[in-house]
Amino acid sequence: MKRLLLAVIVFTILCLTVISGGCTTSAGTTTTIKPDGGSVVNSDSFVTVEIKAITQQSTGYPWKLDVLIQSTQDVDSLPNPVKDSVGKVVTVFTDENLTSCKVNDVVNAKIKYVGDVNTPGGIRLYMYNIALK
Repeated sequence: MKRLLLAVIVFTILCLTVISGGCTTSAGTTTTIKPDGGSVVNSDSFVTVEIKAITQQSTGYPWKLDVLIQSTQDVDSLPNPVKDSVGKVVTVFTDENLTSCKVNDVVNAKIKYVGDVNTPGGIRLYMYNIALK
């Protein structure tokens, strides 16, 4: 009985190891098993923006803003999600308290991607570290 139990435990460990490490195809390549959800790529940017519209929301992030990207700067070697948006208005979301902000305010902040790449509409621009300029 002890041998059977030990065999079951070893077999279970081997199965879990194969599942977590990937599966090898007949061509010898490894295919990683992916989770149902997928986080967006790690990204970040320093920005100066002018607020064009502010909308308080009842679901999701509490604030939705349309902002004019005045300038942006990379953060280390991370992808900059708004690098090509200087001079353009983009929609961002935040959970920071914006009750003191109004349209035409210029703020310094950071913007990055958030969300799930496998959900339609699941990728958003998130603005944080917001400070009036």
